[in-house]
Amino acid sequence: MGTSSALLLARAGAAVTVLEKAIPGAEASSAAAGILGAEVECDEPGPLLELCRASREIYPAWVRELSKSTGIDVGYAEGGSLELRFDRASLAELGRRRSFQLRMGKALKLGRGPVRELEPELTSDVTGALHFMDDARVTPPLLYRATHIAATRAGVAFLNSVAVERVLVDDRDSKRRVSGVRVGGGTTIEADVVVVAAGSWTPWIEGLPLAKTSVLPARGQIVELETAVPLLDRVVLGSGVYLVPRKDGRLLIGSTLEFVGYKKGVTAGGVRDLLNGAIRLVPNLVHAELSRTWSNFRPYTNDHLPLLGTTSIAGLILASGHYRNGILLAPITAHVVTALALGRKPPLDLAPYDPARSSVAAT
Repeated sequence: MGTSSALLLARAGAAVTVLEKAIPGAEASSAAAGILGAEVECDEPGPLLELCRASREIYPAWVRELSKSTGIDVGYAEGGSLELRFDRASLAELGRRRSFQLRMGKALKLGRGPVRELEPELTSDVTGALHFMDDARVTPPLLYRATHIAATRAGVAFLNSVAVERVLVDDRDSKRRVSGVRVGGGTTIEADVVVVAAGSWTPWIEGLPLAKTSVLPARGQIVELETAVPLLDRVVLGSGVYLVPRKDGRLLIGSTLEFVGYKKGVTAGGVRDLLNGAIRLVPNLVHAELSRTWSNFRPYTNDHLPLLGTTSIAGLILASGHYRNGILLAPITAHVVTALALGRKPPLDLAPYDPARSSVAAT
């Protein structure tokens, strides 16, 4: 969020500095699976779906520009996603719940035969699926690397291992306005606009008009397998897991959802559950090599909507709490932040994502 926004702001002529408590991109940005699931992630109409669709629509242009600027292939791949079911009753229920997408042509209901024509390695036990044709995927570490390089070339300054402790506010007159931030060691960095895109750590920055519980860390564990050739061509969901294929034969299995504070770690139980779910979906994964595991934190909000917009402090913009859709929502968030920082009209109505909404704001 921060680097994508910095890139667009710098290209618009702003002087931008990104402050990072550790190494840029080392947290959720690089740990995510990279599903661009505007449809599969949203099982009801509403503001989250609208935001996800808006970002999904501009993604092809976004990655083309990044590739043009840096020469990096970020692993963008279309093909959609499949949500599987293993009995007729649950498949019918899925169709009812997703009827709004079926009516709009955003999803297609498939039986066992068509599903296995799309993905021959899937288990023969599958009854059917919904195919969300517009969904896609990227490789987040490559996406972040390209975004970082493009931002640096656009003039963005990155200060690593600089932890922001407090947002500074000038309240000498009736209107409170941001004046900069205080970082470790008591150093002050002045700024006309401050954008907070600190993910799960957002509430720990002092001076924000947010409760400590406005954004919570939701740990997710991921297992990576390797096969000689890719076994899947698209994202597959079912049996409590999702499978995200890479073009080189790697396959990501995600993800657990755990509220354990800020404790990272991969557990035996987590790996067991992920592998069991994956092998049920694709039996030949039993022969795959287990190459890597990791965990990180999704920035969770109670209503699953991001904190995106201006605040009661003039010049202070929040771009946090994107939960499961951070990679997907990066382009639209960057456009929103840039518009707000430059005093322009944002590309969509931000009322549903207002950081001051009662479910997340401090009282």
